[in-house]
Amino acid sequence: MNNLIHDIEQLKEIQNAVGQFSASTIKSYIQDMINEKQKQLTEFEIQNMSFEQYAEHMKGRGFNV
Repeated sequence: MNNLIHDIEQLKEIQNAVGQFSASTIKSYIQDMINEKQKQLTEFEIQNMSFEQYAEHMKGRGFNV
């Protein structure tokens, strides 16, 4: 829930600052938010994998003996 509140606040800041910043600054800010959410999604997916899926995911990462 805190993440949602944080995202809403960030989007409000962007909305209010559209005229004050360049398009590249706004794009960078939004890309940072996307990257953060993608990381959270990946972590969620990893935590909810079956053992077989996790084993497949970890192949080639030095943990597969």
